[in-house]
Amino acid sequence: MKYRNLLAVTVVASSLLASPVSYAATAVHSPVNAMFGKTKTVKLTLLNDSNSPVEVKAGEEVVKLDAGKPVTLNLQPGTRVVYHSATETQQAGSLIAEVSTSLNGATIHIK
Repeated sequence: MKYRNLLAVTVVASSLLASPVSYAATAVHSPVNAMFGKTKTVKLTLLNDSNSPVEVKAGEEVVKLDAGKPVTLNLQPGTRVVYHSATETQQAGSLIAEVSTSLNGATIHIK
């Protein structure tokens, strides 16, 4: 009888002590997003509402916008969209927009 009690106490004590140790070992999470995360891009449409073609610069890429035609771009957040060539109303290098995640799916009308 004493052996059964001793065995029961040993099993209970070891299970109580092993529980926090096994929980602490599984609480270490590796940053999965850091290893497999994709860089997010923002889908943005530029629409030329003027009567003449306009050239804009999105980051390092120069994009020609024909009159009345939309152009869809996938850009990184923080990319600056500026006029590449001067127009009647804007100088070359004037800021049109700085891309952010809040502009995802938006259409920017350029006059």
